[in-house]
Amino acid sequence: MLRASSYTHTDCGIAQTAFGECVPYVAGKDPSLSHQCCSAVRDIKELTPTAKDRRAICACLVQELKDAGGSVDSSKAKGLAGGCGVSTNVIPTSLSFDCSK
Repeated sequence: MLRASSYTHTDCGIAQTAFGECVPYVAGKDPSLSHQCCSAVRDIKELTPTAKDRRAICACLVQELKDAGGSVDSSKAKGLAGGCGVSTNVIPTSLSFDCSK
């Protein structure tokens, strides 16, 4: 499981810190998935056992993408969880991703 730094006191903060490992890939700046990113995707899935959790964490991840410059390669984002062998629908595929679903 992800080790959070002292400033990540919430599940949102933990998810954003973890997802930071995936931002270069999702933004199209890194051509391949890293082991660290896949580990982060697994950690994020563990943080989202309920639909309410998934909606909240998804919104946090959208904000993380916006804060990181707002660039999203939607095809990479769509394939992220599957590429890591994780079944989850919490990873946003665009900055306008509907986290309510």
